[in-house]
Amino acid sequence: MTKLLLAMCGIPASGKTTLARAILTALVGTVRAEIVSTDDIRDKRYYEDFRPEREHAVRADALRRTEHLLQRGLSVIHDDTNYYASMRHELFSLANQQDALFAVVYVSTPLETAMRWNEKRHGPVPLEVLQRIAERIDPPGERYGWDRPIAVVDMSWVDPEEAARDIVARLCRMERIPVRAGKSDTASEQRAVSLDTLTRRAVARYLAANPDLRGSPAVSRIRREVLRTAIRNGLDEEATLMLLNEKLSAA
Repeated sequence: MTKLLLAMCGIPASGKTTLARAILTALVGTVRAEIVSTDDIRDKRYYEDFRPEREHAVRADALRRTEHLLQRGLSVIHDDTNYYASMRHELFSLANQQDALFAVVYVSTPLETAMRWNEKRHGPVPLEVLQRIAERIDPPGERYGWDRPIAVVDMSWVDPEEAARDIVARLCRMERIPVRAGKSDTASEQRAVSLDTLTRRAVARYLAANPDLRGSPAVSRIRREVLRTAIRNGLDEEATLMLLNEKLSAA
């Protein structure tokens, strides 16, 4: 198998890390791989003073680590929530740049189960953070062909080792399809992902200036509505930001 970049996707405490470790074990003898986990970057103090704008730095650090490993010829399992399509697109683009196979595993464990598991984990994620990500997650594969998951796994009932073996078998079959030949990253998709990232970062700055609105469903709803309007009407980045700021100011 050629080197690969496997993006885990799912809400916090859903079993992503357990599955990622099982996949790493199942890959032994196939490729040399390592896990890049954003949980290794965050700590208890990070969540005690959680600020959404700090997530960009965490993801940037994880992307740098991922790129470094790929450049060394290793495969990477990127263990993070990756809950926005634009986050997964960053990894997809990196895989293309490094001539690596790209795939997504969506861990679809229900929120109620994740909340129970979260209470038992060392350094639990604040409940409001978990719920906010669950509300905002973009399930992979709903909009873009490159984002279609190789597997959807509900960790509340599956055996991790069995699921991992199945995922590795699917990855081996994917090897015959080059990443570049298999992508459907059209100009319109590129633009949509770019605007998604733009509006997400603008909202993060807005929430940093208005911390009392963190976790507000209205802010998230406004961002999604502006994004849809911008994509539908062909707005450029400047017009999109103007519309977003106008809507947020009127909220």
